[in-house]
Amino acid sequence: MNRTLFLVLSLALLLAACSSEDKGSAFSLESIAGRNPDVAVMAESKVFPGATLHISPEGGNKGLLVWEKSSEQASLGGNYLVFEVFGDNEFSGVITLEFYRHEDDRAAEKIVLQSGEQAVAEGERPRLSALVGVLPRLKTKVVFPLSYLDAQSLFLPRYPRQLKGTVSGNRLAPEDVSKVVLRFGPYSEPHFRPVYEIASVALYDSVPQPYPAADSPEIDIFGQWKLKDWEGKIGSEQELKELAAAYEQTAREAASPSDWSQYGGWKGKRFEATGFFRTQHDGARWWLVDPEGCGFLSAGIDCVRPNSAGPINGIEDLFEWLPAADDRLYAEAIAVGNRGKMMDFYVANLIRTHGSEWMNKFRETAVATMKLLRFNTIGNWSDIDFIRYARIPYVLPLQQFPSTKVRLYRDFPDVFADEYRENALRFAAQLESFKDDPYLIGYFLRNEPEWAFGYHNLAYEMFGDNRQSVTKDRFVAWLEERYGTVDKLNDAWALSLKSFDELRQAVFKSYPSPRADKDCYDFSVIMVGMYVDIPCDEVRKIDSRHLNLGMRYAWLSSDLLYKAGERFDVFSINGYGINPPPTAEIARISGKPVMIGEFHHGATDRALPATGITGVLTQNDRAEAYRNYIEQGFARPELIGMHYFQWVDQPYYGRFDGENYNIGIVTQANIPYDELARAAITTNERIYKVAAGLEEAYKAKLTAVPPIHY
Repeated sequence: MNRTLFLVLSLALLLAACSSEDKGSAFSLESIAGRNPDVAVMAESKVFPGATLHISPEGGNKGLLVWEKSSEQASLGGNYLVFEVFGDNEFSGVITLEFYRHEDDRAAEKIVLQSGEQAVAEGERPRLSALVGVLPRLKTKVVFPLSYLDAQSLFLPRYPRQLKGTVSGNRLAPEDVSKVVLRFGPYSEPHFRPVYEIASVALYDSVPQPYPAADSPEIDIFGQWKLKDWEGKIGSEQELKELAAAYEQTAREAASPSDWSQYGGWKGKRFEATGFFRTQHDGARWWLVDPEGCGFLSAGIDCVRPNSAGPINGIEDLFEWLPAADDRLYAEAIAVGNRGKMMDFYVANLIRTHGSEWMNKFRETAVATMKLLRFNTIGNWSDIDFIRYARIPYVLPLQQFPSTKVRLYRDFPDVFADEYRENALRFAAQLESFKDDPYLIGYFLRNEPEWAFGYHNLAYEMFGDNRQSVTKDRFVAWLEERYGTVDKLNDAWALSLKSFDELRQAVFKSYPSPRADKDCYDFSVIMVGMYVDIPCDEVRKIDSRHLNLGMRYAWLSSDLLYKAGERFDVFSINGYGINPPPTAEIARISGKPVMIGEFHHGATDRALPATGITGVLTQNDRAEAYRNYIEQGFARPELIGMHYFQWVDQPYYGRFDGENYNIGIVTQANIPYDELARAAITTNERIYKVAAGLEEAYKAKLTAVPPIHY
């Protein structure tokens, strides 16, 4: 054999070995097509080599069965389920991975797959689902670590080109998976008919290698998608500067309405002034009362801050321009942290417009924009330096809610441990520097606890493994007090324990009995009481003047959340939809006024390929939706605040976790969306008269579309 032939054969064998290692345990696309004849067909691809599974719009919505347990394939092997996908659409892909289990327990009936206004299909339901986003017209390897079947983490890690991934449902052992289904969205006649190709489905032992560099960049120097044009797309640096200058001149002339106090309260409604914000019911509705004693309803914007960055590790090839390592001018647009290298085109565009004065210009323009658009509150996660500069009422998200090294389920701590109480002391101390500020409305203890995503019986979830904790010890002692003897516990729980201590090592895949379910729930109520009481006691010791605004629940997944709300001054919830969520029911049960910590509406007609949690068709519909939501909301007697999420559009390539939603008040060029801005001016000036019943709330008629979010 000559040397050249030997080298060629050796290289071929090496490539074959690498290909085999990279492919892992591949599923046959032909077999998948055979199982799903009304969903997919095999056909030649324009973007992948060879034939791929082509998913029809209607079929993708129905779901693609990719694996089912059989005598030949008794369980999923490997550590990662990976599929290669391409969506030939102008909008992001929303792909759901569904994992089923035979003979599920009754907890499966309580699974809530997503917040917002998404219906859950009738019939058989997955025990666990993962919602994953992919960019349009970009080949992507979607990676799902099978370790996430334990349901202990809500958010998947990001891999190159993959957007956000969210897990919901109940824990599931890999060996208990009975089938895996992929579902492709968004689908809605006639507006969304997505087309997909699947090039491979495989199980891997390790994370697969990313694709080679793209042939041409996808994202321009302003952070915009190159493959689509829209009204308002920036074409040059000169155009960017001219637009910014024209808008800043308009915003500079803004002033608050004459019948508003210096805090944004309504001079037409007076109460006793205490120098700080408080709540009061006037016999007809709830109000916030500002420090001057004026009735106040909080119309706010979340995330008012000078950044909108996203990670770029592994996707540098998608960008037309990134600052060089020695580029001093744009150094502040690049950051390196625990999420890797981050690029911020919002900052880069501010630098292009204002040079080294960009931060001061951001602050000036942001204050002017809030006045122009009649927003009276700086919402959650806003920049503290901006808050101090602005002198506008604000809410404060407290940081690092107390936790423990041992977590009982997701982020729920070992609440009976001394460590929890000690960490609550440190948690409360952060209020020291805010306790005398009259512009502070109140503080949120935390945001969207992960244990509260879906119905989860916390005491039962402690037995997902045999980890030991002080709380588990207390539960066993509580059961011993309740039953007296282990025989009585065995009868009630259908067990055969020799002692109560033996229960500490037990692991349950389902409830041993209905009585076990009830006992676990009863103790969960006690656990939640400890979870809330300990930090609430400590923050009140530091700051008794400002309002405890609660935990901004994602949605009310169980009565445990009402138990947790007993200590709040205001019951907060994040409420997505065309209309606000059922806040009257929340107020009736809790006895508290209600604040909506975040809501939004997005469209895909401009700038970004995803709508966020509530979608509409156009920017004009975003404006209509804003007016409808705010005015219909403040017409309710229990609602005292609603905060729009968020200040600026998210980056096309995804923020830290992969969200890339068209939800900004302003674009990445720092220019407000004109339609939404005009709607905010009109509606925000009307809120007090609508709340007082002097004017009728605006009601919009909007086309329902599927949300594009992950």
